[in-house]
Amino acid sequence: MPTKLETAYEAAIQQQAASRHRAITKFDREVARSILTAGLLAIHDSSANVAQYRVVAAPTGSGKSSYALAFIKAYIQTVSDASVLFLVETIQQAEATYREMSALLGAEAVAVWTSAHDRRVPAETTHRDHGFTPTRSFFVDDLASYPVAIVTHNFYAGRGRAKATIHKDGSRKLTFVDERPADVGIFDVDTGLIKTVRDRLAEMHSSNLEHVAKLTSLHDHLEAVWRSTSSRQAFDEIPATTDIDLSWFMSDQAGNYIVSSDESIRLAFSFGRALAKGFAFLSRYDDHGNGARFIGYEMNMPLRPGTILLDATADIDGVSIVVTNRKPVPVPQVDYSNLTITHIPPQLPKKKTLAQIISHSRDARPYAQWIMETVKQNTKPGEKILVVAHKGLFNHAYLPDGHSRFENALDLDGRQVCLSHWGTGIGSNRWREATVVFLFGDYHVPKRAMVGTSLGLREQRATSVTLAPFQSPNPRAGGLKALRDGNLCRHTKQLAMRGNARNIDENGVCGHQRLYLTCEFERLIAYKDQMFPGATITSRPSTAEGAFAGAKALASFFYGSDVSEVTTAELEQRTGVSLRKNVARYLKAPIVQKAMEDNGFRFQPGCGRGRPGRFTRTTPLKAAA
Repeated sequence: MPTKLETAYEAAIQQQAASRHRAITKFDREVARSILTAGLLAIHDSSANVAQYRVVAAPTGSGKSSYALAFIKAYIQTVSDASVLFLVETIQQAEATYREMSALLGAEAVAVWTSAHDRRVPAETTHRDHGFTPTRSFFVDDLASYPVAIVTHNFYAGRGRAKATIHKDGSRKLTFVDERPADVGIFDVDTGLIKTVRDRLAEMHSSNLEHVAKLTSLHDHLEAVWRSTSSRQAFDEIPATTDIDLSWFMSDQAGNYIVSSDESIRLAFSFGRALAKGFAFLSRYDDHGNGARFIGYEMNMPLRPGTILLDATADIDGVSIVVTNRKPVPVPQVDYSNLTITHIPPQLPKKKTLAQIISHSRDARPYAQWIMETVKQNTKPGEKILVVAHKGLFNHAYLPDGHSRFENALDLDGRQVCLSHWGTGIGSNRWREATVVFLFGDYHVPKRAMVGTSLGLREQRATSVTLAPFQSPNPRAGGLKALRDGNLCRHTKQLAMRGNARNIDENGVCGHQRLYLTCEFERLIAYKDQMFPGATITSRPSTAEGAFAGAKALASFFYGSDVSEVTTAELEQRTGVSLRKNVARYLKAPIVQKAMEDNGFRFQPGCGRGRPGRFTRTTPLKAAA
């Protein structure tokens, strides 16, 4: 027998479907059930005062956010003391969520507050700054009077959080987090930045002001730490000292600078606060101690009882390996058989990182030209295309900026091209018409930031003991490999699914889309079944400098070839890889084994002179989509 809440939930789902003029499919039902399960568990967590995430990793485009709103409507209607906080990533998402929630539940039950929804700000100012006129505006103090409050991740991470977490005289019962926030804030500074901020503030005000003196003391302390230590480890704790009162950085006066819109000022004072709490360490540039950065870290998102995380990539982001406070609920899986993935080896100068290439016009300009030429070679006029590349290429105008929507798409010889950069666009629906998506590069985070993230997730202070697991060059130490690969996979899948693949049909099959990647080939093969189960992968051979060799060259051949049989001699001609003496070693390579398995190849050893070994395809080649 359904409970009152379940009955009300079903009515809310039907109301949503009617407003959208669409039927509720079997796949919809499975997603809705996942939300209901998470909601009921979170209600229990709230009553038991247990702070943990109930994680709904339903796929992008599956409707989990909409069904969460339907659950909230049912919860508010059927539970007398119900109250909900709904966290979104952007101001635009806050507006969209408010419109849908107020339509479902009534405007009298829902409030939203962002800098764009502040009643003190004229509507025309919001339209000028954010591109929309808010449906309704509020004072921040109004939030406590409404059963449902909508704010951004950044607001929740700030000093005003209590304005949203309180309903009337008590704490809100449930918290929905739409898309995973930046759980840990990282403050990556050097002594030069702190000195620059100190000097700027001294010029703006008086050199006798307390904050200037505190920054001077902080600067001198960090300089002394770097120069006096005899250690040559990658990461070092920052010893305590009586020469500086770090507690000042946790004062209200310092807090005013921590919320500054000036990034340098925010970083300097945030680092000071992190150091005061013991959440900071020294990171050397290299093994010879020729330079250092200082990394502060701090938990951004305090975890409250009754919290539900809605994130399509929470199952692959690596965080669950590091922490124990994530409890997944069962979710339906999408069939990605309509997604074809092509890996293209990037055309980069040998022995240069992408960051080095982007920083010099001599290399960045031809790389950007290669990007645009690659887009043209793999698409046709009339297609809608999304291209994602690194921000530096747009900052220096190597790639054209200002084409982030199809309304103002770049006309590339008849193709409609939207361009964006890594670090933005997660959760966006604006490119769902794109049938082709290109992801150039990866969203890499420095190792020092990953170390800070790992410590921050565990809420551990930076000491010689907690830093010890990260001193090894072994990337698996301290959970770093899980976080690194998880971060890269998360951003790859999130941006890959901005296009037509996010349009999931009634059977849970994604929309038709071509995806072109230049990411690490080995990582793509290792995680493809977790990211895109059912997708077809091919690899584009390359003769460019730095092209694949060894096991990667063999794997690339198996993913990119349509032959039914190839001898070891023929394979050497095509890939440059000799299997005459090393066949056993190559056959043990995980990437080769995976490539052979995915493409139906098996190896048959040769027998005698003139009878070379051969790879034979044992399963029919899939027809091209």
